[in-house]
Amino acid sequence: MCMRTNGRVHEYSRVMVRLIVALFALTGTFSATAQTTLLKGIVRDSLSNEPLFGASVIHAPGKGVATDLSGAYSMALPFGEYTITFSCVGYAAVTRRVVLSDGNSWTLDVRMRPSTTQLEMVVVSAGRFEQRVGEVTQSLSVIRPDLLRNKNSVSLNEALDQVPGVVIIDEEPQIRAGSGFSYGAGSRVQVLVDDIPILSGDIGRPNWSFLPIENLEQVEVIKGASSVLYGSAALSGVINVRTAFPRETPSTKATVFSGFYDAPENARARWWGDNNPVFSGANFSHARRFGKFDLVLGGNAFADNGFIGPEPLPADSIAADPLRTGPGGYDNRIRFNVGTRWRNGKVKGLSYGINANAMKSRSTSVFIWNDIEDGLYRPKPGTVTRTRGTQYYVDPFVDYLSKKGTRHTLRTRLHRQEFDNDNDQSNANRTLHAEYQVQQRFNLFGETVATAGVLWREVRSEALLYQGNIEGDGVNEAVNTGAYLQLDKKLFEKLALSAGMRYERFVVAEAEAAQPVFRAGATYQVLRATYLRASYGQGFRFPTIGERFISTSVGSLRIYPNPDLAPEKSWNVEGGLKQGFKIGGFMGYVDAVVFQQDFEQFVEFTFGQWGAPPYTAGNLFGLGFKSVNTGGARVTGYELELAGKGSIGAVELTTLMGYTSTLPVSTTPSQVYASPTTANSPFPPSTYLNTSFDTTGNVLKFRIQQLFRLDLQAKYKRISVGGSVRYNSHVRNIDEAFISLDDNGLLSTGVREWMESHRTGDTIIDARAAFDITPQLRAAVIVNNLMNRSYSLRPLSIEAPRSVQVQLSLNM
Repeated sequence: MCMRTNGRVHEYSRVMVRLIVALFALTGTFSATAQTTLLKGIVRDSLSNEPLFGASVIHAPGKGVATDLSGAYSMALPFGEYTITFSCVGYAAVTRRVVLSDGNSWTLDVRMRPSTTQLEMVVVSAGRFEQRVGEVTQSLSVIRPDLLRNKNSVSLNEALDQVPGVVIIDEEPQIRAGSGFSYGAGSRVQVLVDDIPILSGDIGRPNWSFLPIENLEQVEVIKGASSVLYGSAALSGVINVRTAFPRETPSTKATVFSGFYDAPENARARWWGDNNPVFSGANFSHARRFGKFDLVLGGNAFADNGFIGPEPLPADSIAADPLRTGPGGYDNRIRFNVGTRWRNGKVKGLSYGINANAMKSRSTSVFIWNDIEDGLYRPKPGTVTRTRGTQYYVDPFVDYLSKKGTRHTLRTRLHRQEFDNDNDQSNANRTLHAEYQVQQRFNLFGETVATAGVLWREVRSEALLYQGNIEGDGVNEAVNTGAYLQLDKKLFEKLALSAGMRYERFVVAEAEAAQPVFRAGATYQVLRATYLRASYGQGFRFPTIGERFISTSVGSLRIYPNPDLAPEKSWNVEGGLKQGFKIGGFMGYVDAVVFQQDFEQFVEFTFGQWGAPPYTAGNLFGLGFKSVNTGGARVTGYELELAGKGSIGAVELTTLMGYTSTLPVSTTPSQVYASPTTANSPFPPSTYLNTSFDTTGNVLKFRIQQLFRLDLQAKYKRISVGGSVRYNSHVRNIDEAFISLDDNGLLSTGVREWMESHRTGDTIIDARAAFDITPQLRAAVIVNNLMNRSYSLRPLSIEAPRSVQVQLSLNM
């Protein structure tokens, strides 16, 4: 397949470049003679009294400065009355009115308090500049570091499971049922660390345990198509991990913990005898300033014997090796990260540095359970993959804020992954990424923020796993280039408008494609704490190297390449209402939204007869999985979210709660999207209808349609208690092939019985309690899956039984 760009697409590119040039030409300022005075001051944290570096100080639409290392700012302004706005990520914005009437300097010091509710919290991801959550035109949720600490989350996916509308299945993030089962290939959710993509370059998959969450500022989750600012993988949303830099006072954090898995609900499935599988770990971070130099160090070590046992073996073998060194569900890893930043003392506004992260790991992945009785926590023979992994990235960066308020940002990354897998699945890839962005605030009939950028990304993959390319050597390269422009504007102090466009081009092997995408949105502040919003966004995703060229087997199941896989497109529209509230000292917001997302050339990981003859029982008669374009799809639904923080009496409370209901359907259920490889095949051409187990309502495969999320934390003096609740409706539809293979005994798993007996959903409850031994030292007990439910997010893969752990944490 070779998809060439046409003249119209290249015209979009030329028009975009002209628009960017013309737009920033408008930002030039003209000198005028006027009496001026100097306004100066220092911006500090209201609790710690530390100066805040990089806080924005705006005196007129599109005009202002940023604070320096000592939190200081200064502006020469003409005489007159001004409204000065101070904003900083993680803090509530502050507004002050001043009247400047003579030539002497004026001092205006400000103390900013950390955001007490998410409504006034400042975020960056939605528009790549600082905005209050209430002014964002898209659905956005925020995870603060306290949630990870309270739950003792050792990787980010454990915390993301508490975000309304989000579920992680087989490491794959799903936002509002936008994706299903894909064997870990081709994420429709872009994952970033400090605004740089961190998905694996070859297969587009996140590795949650690799993310540096020890020194976290916050995690911002955008729901809905976000390709204009974040590119191809942001078809259904974005998860942006924002790390923190040091403040004036050094900070040290450390945690140690240990725990065990309890016997499962089904006693027959307990494989480990009297030796419960255990897990333990430790993490730390240290952040401090040395003059103009910032340093952050962090690390994590984790060892998990795993709740998934070995492949079925004779009883005497298990007795001899109760903690099994053979294939099972273990996970052992160690990771270190460092962040540096140097603030240039000669060039005001210039800073640069290098961030880095590295991890070594030994782990396994399990594809299918053995059965739903004794073997529920055992893998089907041949479906365990053992992996030795080495990963690292190095991120040089440069930031410059000019005297006129133009922000220049250069972000680069070298990302390397090497996975030594058994089953002939070893793979390695190297990704180079560079992105230059320029941003300007200016007055164009009111405050306007223009953001423009260009990017280049190159991937080289060498993998036994991806030998489905034309050469058959497993060596593949991909290049991605793009340019984007977004305008964000405020009118009449109440209406915020946003619009943007992006042109992106991909070349993978002999395949090439390019596409412009657009988005627009608006938020209107109806009352002081009431915001109405609407948004529209387009998405475009080019298939990854892995989706097109993977060629491997898992047990008796074969996975086939598809070099002709075409890009998928989508558009997303939503309307929402965000209402702030205050009950005594407790403040927060309620967000209600309805949404729809339509897909074209929808890519699904689908079962069929993809293999060439000769056919035998050993190769399952050419049957297996392949990523294919299945036609059209649509997801509609609604979501309610409540986030709050504050106190009721002497009790401090924090909560995040939400309910999401979706209807993900095929809009082309009768369309033939693939045919068998031989004309006389006994298998019919593939459609949604004849490859699905349950076609009621044309619901897509492997989708969880209803989600409820609740996390509540309460603290009274030195005692803290908290808990989480997650409800997931059961998957209604899977590939009919799994049922047929189970029925005829070619792949006996018990999945038919599981699907027919699990129809109502699962409610999972976690509980925790902590005691502050000293202001810096805390001890906690955490119980996950308190009711010990045996449940599955993806049929054929079981989740963890109840676990109990103790935690000791230091924060000083």
